[in-house]
Amino acid sequence: MKRNLTFSKVVLIALMAILPLSFYAQSNHKKPVEKYWYLSLDGGFSINHGDLANYTGTVFGDWNNSKQYFLHNFNGQFGVGYQFNGVLGLNGKFGYGTLSGEKLYTEQDPQLLIPCVNNDTYYYQDLQLDHTKYFEGKLNLTFNLFNMFKYNPRRVINLVPHIGVGGIYYKAGAVKQLNTNEGGNVLEQADEYDLTLTAPVGAELTFNVAPKLDIYVDYTYLFAHKDNLDQVRKAPTDEIQYVNDMYSQLNLGLRLKFNNPCDIEKMARDAKEITMRVNPDPLVEDENGKVCFDVIVTIPEEYFEKQAVMNLTPYLTYNGGQIDLDPITFVGEKVKGEGDFRVNYKEGGEFTKHYCTDYVPELENSELKGNPMFYVYEGTIYPTQDEIVKNAYFTQGGERKLADGVIVKPEPEPEPEPEPEPEPEPEILPDFIYYFSKDQAVIKNNDKNKAARATLKEMLNGECKNFRIEAWASPEGELDHNNGLADDRANAAVKDIKAQMKKAKKDAKNYEFNAKGNGPDWDLFVELVQNSNLADKDAIVNNINKSSDREQTIKEMIAIYPELENEILPLIRRAEVYIDK
Repeated sequence: MKRNLTFSKVVLIALMAILPLSFYAQSNHKKPVEKYWYLSLDGGFSINHGDLANYTGTVFGDWNNSKQYFLHNFNGQFGVGYQFNGVLGLNGKFGYGTLSGEKLYTEQDPQLLIPCVNNDTYYYQDLQLDHTKYFEGKLNLTFNLFNMFKYNPRRVINLVPHIGVGGIYYKAGAVKQLNTNEGGNVLEQADEYDLTLTAPVGAELTFNVAPKLDIYVDYTYLFAHKDNLDQVRKAPTDEIQYVNDMYSQLNLGLRLKFNNPCDIEKMARDAKEITMRVNPDPLVEDENGKVCFDVIVTIPEEYFEKQAVMNLTPYLTYNGGQIDLDPITFVGEKVKGEGDFRVNYKEGGEFTKHYCTDYVPELENSELKGNPMFYVYEGTIYPTQDEIVKNAYFTQGGERKLADGVIVKPEPEPEPEPEPEPEPEPEILPDFIYYFSKDQAVIKNNDKNKAARATLKEMLNGECKNFRIEAWASPEGELDHNNGLADDRANAAVKDIKAQMKKAKKDAKNYEFNAKGNGPDWDLFVELVQNSNLADKDAIVNNINKSSDREQTIKEMIAIYPELENEILPLIRRAEVYIDK
């Protein structure tokens, strides 16, 4: 190999070999390709294939004939790279290493020339090279051979050839004459470092051990642009002209990828972990001839990929037909477009979509079904599943039955004449109300409590007999905690009333006090939510009423709707005061 390849020939041949494949690799894969930066670290053996190597006409001949040298010569490299698509990538590597070797003369081999200070040369045989030290840099174009035929970012084994350009900054080692009794070196180590270009050509066998981690074995052959890495050259003959030095590296390395893989295949495989239910089930026709229901989708934690989109299109199917309903679009937290719901990867969540459709007789024997469809967001959100099929690579979670339908309400019977309703008793309202901060039973001197004390002061000037205090806690805490907190607030109200009596020079012993803590006030919470301007107030009330752990559910609702904490819950933390005149 050393006999017939020059630096320029190697570069030209390698480029001609890889360019047709790289053009082929540009074919459009329908499956989205992961693009990512990566860091690499590798190290291993350096093998000399220059003049002082016992080559046998092939690269691999040096292995068997110079094991004692390349096993003592190592190199290490650090690299950074970018993968442009499933096939092509680019990386830069920087490293340090050493080279050694020997050349034993045979009749078939040319003699070796060693330069002298007067630019004359001497013929030597049987020479040994001590360590040539070098720093090097490379810029490589990489090509994933297997992905050219079928892209798979999770393939365990890949073959990745590479070619590039580089440079080596080296100090040639000392050269010694073998098989002689004379001591010393024929040539001492070079005085200064020298610099030359290199042409690296090689291949990696990679093992994907995790989505962001590869282990690889790399063998690279490097063709230098100079012939003095070992300070000698062969004597020219009719068959052999001036050629440059070569060396290779056999390394084991690690590659860490800085990408965000979006594995929609895994989402489809694990789609059974998504809970889909309908309320009511079976579906019911209402008095207006409508079929109205909620589709409730619960997505588990650490399931929804950050760049993924899920389309769920419910449809009512019956014998002879189908009614497609509006799709529900779920988007990952890093998707820039808007969908119906945004899903946090770590937390997941529960999401509700309300539907109403006209009742037709065929729906009496029907089923509500859905088939979630997943695709990677690449700048466009497709509103329908037909558009997804036409424009994107997608996976499906499998069709599933969501609910039975439809129960038809019988014709209503004539209503009897309504009996006159009794006159409602007038609602008894509190005379004034104390309000408290979250988890506190202290009556602060804010505007609302100032107004309450002013009312109390006026009423103490009139006829007051008995005081009844009803105290409450907001419902987001634990039940035992809320019960105790409501009792403390009732007692705090009694204490404040007596303090105001003292200021008005009234004797509290002349009055009766009946104080009661009522725990969390769920009824007032539901009433305030229903009368609020919250867009999803019906869904909030529905979720809390159905929950087996209402306290935990309201905590989750507060995180989604801060208006609950800011506007509604403060009105529930109170002590109502009723005064008998």
